[in-house]
Amino acid sequence: MTRSFSILPTETGATISLNDISFFKKRTVPFDAWDPPEETARAAVRYLKRLVDNGDASLVPQGVAVTADGIVSLPMTIANALAVPVIAAVTLTLTVEGRVESPEGLIRFVWQDRNMRRITPNIVGPFLIANGETGRLSQPVYNLLNAIRGYNETLGRSADERIGPWLDVQNALERVTGESVKPDRTLQSLRIYQAGAFALDVREAAGGPKITPVLMAHSMRQSQADEIDAPEVIDGEQLGPVLSDQLPDNDTDALLVPELQKAFVAEFNQRTGRTGPAFALGRNSFVVIEPELQRALDVVKAAQRAPAEERRSFIANPRSFLDRELGDLSDEAGSIFVETHQYSARVLGLGRWEKPTLDWLTKQSTSWLPEKFQLAIGDHKFDLTPSDVDHLKSAVEQATHDFADTLVYQDKALGTLETIDALESLRGFADEGQPFPDGADGQPQTDDGESNAPVDTDILLINDHIDSVGFTAQIVPRRASLFENFPIDLLRSNKPKPHQEEGFAWLVKSWLSGTPGVLLADDMGLGKTFQALSFLAWFRRNQQAAGGRGRLFEGPIIIVAPTALLRNWEAEAGLHLVDDCLGQCVKAFGSNLGRLRTKKNEAWSPEDALDVDTLRDADWILTTYETLATYHRCFARVPYSIGVFDEMQKVKAPDTLNTHALKTLNVDFVLGMTGTPIENRLEDLWCIMDRVGPGYLGGLRDFSRTYNTDNAALKELKAKLDQPTAKHPPVMLRRMKQDILEGLPTKTSTTYPVAMPAEQAAAYANAVSAARRGERTMGAMLKAIHAFRGISLHPSGDRGVDVYDPVSRKAWIAKSARVSKTIDILSAVQMRGEKALVFIEDRAIQSAFTAIIAAELGLDREPDIINGDVAGAKRQDVVDRFQALPKGFDLLILSPKAAGIGLTITAANHVIHLSRWWNPAVEDQCNDRVYRIGQTKPVTVHVPIAVHPALGDSSFDVKLDALLDRKRNLSRDMLAPPITDGDVGELFNGAVE
Repeated sequence: MTRSFSILPTETGATISLNDISFFKKRTVPFDAWDPPEETARAAVRYLKRLVDNGDASLVPQGVAVTADGIVSLPMTIANALAVPVIAAVTLTLTVEGRVESPEGLIRFVWQDRNMRRITPNIVGPFLIANGETGRLSQPVYNLLNAIRGYNETLGRSADERIGPWLDVQNALERVTGESVKPDRTLQSLRIYQAGAFALDVREAAGGPKITPVLMAHSMRQSQADEIDAPEVIDGEQLGPVLSDQLPDNDTDALLVPELQKAFVAEFNQRTGRTGPAFALGRNSFVVIEPELQRALDVVKAAQRAPAEERRSFIANPRSFLDRELGDLSDEAGSIFVETHQYSARVLGLGRWEKPTLDWLTKQSTSWLPEKFQLAIGDHKFDLTPSDVDHLKSAVEQATHDFADTLVYQDKALGTLETIDALESLRGFADEGQPFPDGADGQPQTDDGESNAPVDTDILLINDHIDSVGFTAQIVPRRASLFENFPIDLLRSNKPKPHQEEGFAWLVKSWLSGTPGVLLADDMGLGKTFQALSFLAWFRRNQQAAGGRGRLFEGPIIIVAPTALLRNWEAEAGLHLVDDCLGQCVKAFGSNLGRLRTKKNEAWSPEDALDVDTLRDADWILTTYETLATYHRCFARVPYSIGVFDEMQKVKAPDTLNTHALKTLNVDFVLGMTGTPIENRLEDLWCIMDRVGPGYLGGLRDFSRTYNTDNAALKELKAKLDQPTAKHPPVMLRRMKQDILEGLPTKTSTTYPVAMPAEQAAAYANAVSAARRGERTMGAMLKAIHAFRGISLHPSGDRGVDVYDPVSRKAWIAKSARVSKTIDILSAVQMRGEKALVFIEDRAIQSAFTAIIAAELGLDREPDIINGDVAGAKRQDVVDRFQALPKGFDLLILSPKAAGIGLTITAANHVIHLSRWWNPAVEDQCNDRVYRIGQTKPVTVHVPIAVHPALGDSSFDVKLDALLDRKRNLSRDMLAPPITDGDVGELFNGAVE
């Protein structure tokens, strides 16, 4: 009896079966019994399981039903192992009858076989059947056929209805490579853009401000959720801009080149009625407007035609207008508007205000060592290295020399002008020490400076304390109505740990002393939320005992947090506190805002956009930083007894609307919470503290001058924050896990120096030699460091490896010291029956490693990956599944930034840093996913280090390890920023000298 795979093509994909075959008999093997002896077949079964997990396949009685998308994306080795037909050897010729935007436009296609004979095949889902043979369609050709069918189905309709489907054809054509598809000249000459967001160009005119929409790609949307676990550039998202001058740019980040943007504006202004789905821009160019954007542009058009004062109100806060008009799209309304640095404006009374100039504030790179970064060109995104940029520039130069409208790069057809604009957006990064962009969804962001015409806005103005202190909070002691003991009777369970009781006592003493606020900056995993809830429960009991009388107990509690954590606050309150402990909760975020919004009438004003009475009558309010910014004039009308601001590093930038909005709130006592009070620069801490204790650290300019100089000043700053005075407790409480030993197991960090194999050592030596011959500019040093870091991970990246072929896989492993050691470590963890997290930055390496490690360790399925492509809710699903696994070995692959914050993964007790992030705070956040309250096993952090056999301790990994250790030690002794200007020179010189 033999076993073999069989495949049955269907209109929706194919059904794959495993059959037992004997004389005159064939029996279908149930999927859970698929355990073929061949290694590639086992890899194919793991691959199918991943398709099932991802929704691209489902289990059926005959085996596995794989979707068409799943079939056309099968790697060759997997397809061969499953007996899936090979790619059909055919050629497709396309011709257009009529103009594509006209009702008569039609695309016809002709098929030819390998001998160039015309054939009429039968297309069944992703398969082509002709001359008695069945072949598989390649993914690009399959997608192109679907796009053509969609376009042809609009035959007879108007141009507006035809342009959108044609865009799908255009995009599919650009992804087809080689000679298998031959489009005619008409198909190649058209260009269609897709707009999914907009920015504003605002100019002052004689009759008041003039408003013009600037179209942006969908990828430029700024997420309303703005989750705290935003990944690094490699994963297409950013940790967050340091300053608002790193916001997108109206010119370099616009969807359209200036000529086409001008044509769109002319047509937009001329049209009456609602915004249509498409606009003709001339020269065979069109732009398609996504449905949500159509409605948003209707709001812009209404604002354009409104009186001058209403235009000013719109400019001041367009998100509030969008939110009001697009209420059913509350998650989309704010994100559809892209705040650019030309528009960006800060919000003493209500009046005009000009954005403060912060040119003297040193810019600090937030991503100067990515292994790759992402650049968007039109609708395409490319993962690039610096050398890739050089190749792209060469292609642009050739296209410019040939006067060509398009060029081909990585098998994609790109507009020459679009590519030039994308490359232009990278200018200045090398000069500023930032050769690699750090933008939302990988979109490059620039440091081009401010618009020549400042924007005037009507919003609540504040004393910003940038140049001097205009307001210092007064210290007036408070009195409690009842006891000061821990409210143990208000808890459901979970007796507090000693450090949590200490934290509670500090909060109560701080409140009683009259301080305006405190910063709870405990290390992640020590239960800041639990301590805060305990304090709020104590306060509410005192508030009830006082009958709500007196200044101290007036007003609700407001909790402001990133969207991803609001559900956590609700859950934690329900888990730890007795029923109704905090009273009535008003949820002022997401779909709940619909119940709070007021109807617009003649008496309406931005101060009335929300039901303020409902806010005043609440016992506690949950909202997001973005909602607060949108409705800050409503929230500012309510006096709050306590304000809890979670993950307060979200307001670390001194010139953003989120920061400003938080400072407009009238709060008696502020409890700020963050595990990373200094994420990138020392000024992060100043900005947070200026809300916690206004004026306590002086003005920003003096602060920068005083504390950014030497270690003695940093120690003085730390003492000012964490040491008590004669009258009040310290304004900041920060405990590290290594200082809180009770209830936590041990944690051990181990480095593994491993000699580079010959190929890796040769590539590294060549990079060092090139760096020694090169310049010592910031940009040149960063490029060299990038090369050192990438080669130290793997000399060839993911190139040239078939992860499902045993010979190719083992050859790839053997080329990298770090990868080889990581597999050894995981083998030992597997022998111990324990679980591990592996942090890898490069997405391509993540994908390769998950298939390779499954094969090397004989796993039943490939490990899950959490990176920037995985939505927040799905990330939690992956974690929940991992946490619920039975005892025994398993692992997760994670991106350092996408999964570095906000997840609890205590089922694992091993952390492996296959990639190391340059910021020790980020690496420590990764470790804290495992080492936190709830962990019961000893934790080991494993760090493989690639050592060049001749260069030894001068190897990049060794130098980086020493730098990170030194920075960690500094941060324990003083409040030292994790990034300094000297880091680049130190790493470069250490590696080449």
